[in-house]
Amino acid sequence: MNGLERLPAATKDRLQPTFLLAPWPNALDLMRAIDRALKAFPGRSFFLDLDRDYQITNLELQAQQQWLELQDPADGYANWIGFVEGVHNASPCLQVAGCSRSEIVNQIASFQEMGRTFAFRIELKRFPVNIADVISAINEVGSADYAIMLDAGWLADSQPARLRIANIITTQLSEIDAQVPIIVSYTTIPKDFADVEGSELVLFDNREFLTELRQLTNRQRITYGDWGSTRPREQGIASRPKPRIDLALRNGWLSARNRPDDWDYDDAAAEILGSAEWQQVDGSGVWGEFMIRQTVIDPALGINSPQKNVASRVNLHLHMQAFYDVGDVTGINLDEPWED
Repeated sequence: MNGLERLPAATKDRLQPTFLLAPWPNALDLMRAIDRALKAFPGRSFFLDLDRDYQITNLELQAQQQWLELQDPADGYANWIGFVEGVHNASPCLQVAGCSRSEIVNQIASFQEMGRTFAFRIELKRFPVNIADVISAINEVGSADYAIMLDAGWLADSQPARLRIANIITTQLSEIDAQVPIIVSYTTIPKDFADVEGSELVLFDNREFLTELRQLTNRQRITYGDWGSTRPREQGIASRPKPRIDLALRNGWLSARNRPDDWDYDDAAAEILGSAEWQQVDGSGVWGEFMIRQTVIDPALGINSPQKNVASRVNLHLHMQAFYDVGDVTGINLDEPWED
């Protein structure tokens, strides 16, 4: 959220993020999570879905009770429909688990009555058994005010998921109107950086796959999505990582750390600034670039925690992908409208 919030308006105007709803830490009310999203992305449309990787820890907390109630399929997810109505900029994702075709039709009708676009988000690891009913319901309504999302989550190897996604589009989604955008999303960002001593470049193939997918499926409205250089939520307690700086690039991430030499954040930042890859973002003018520079000048004001590293990486990653078709992100006019 910090990385997204600190993007310039010109970048935010080119994005439509998907927020996965879960209770904000220590929040008494679930709407606190929405408040944080609106603070980071004000006045713009976003997709909203439930974070089904979240796990309840204390049912005595109202926010966690509220989140659980939104997953109740009773009356075609009436609780979800009612919640979404109070979040005015949200384009809701259909909740279809356990729903009949008629209930899905009614859910779509409810969103349309609110004047909302919507999305059918398909998580590959939770593939809907009633997908035929969902597609039938969408086509029965006959609208084009929606998007399909195919989300493969985190992948160690993208190839099997790429084959599966292509097959889903050409078979189970073949009756979807060609004008409806299909958003394809996954992330391959490393989970472990223990072997990095100095710097290491890890490439990702999302953009390459989209080009291939358009050719394979003969659909042109296949849209880029990813996890903003993050990963789906995981359970467990992680140890605090050694100081590391990540640089988000057009098609990869450059990570700098060195445990044997006991690098701190300023050492890692200096390694990044001295790399050939730095030229891709040098002069981009966004907060993430500034934070890496500031870490070398004054670590106390720059990146000095894992959280700040992630926020800076997310900020740069979103900016690089938003302006991907521009190529050179340096020299883009990012001036904000001035108000007295």
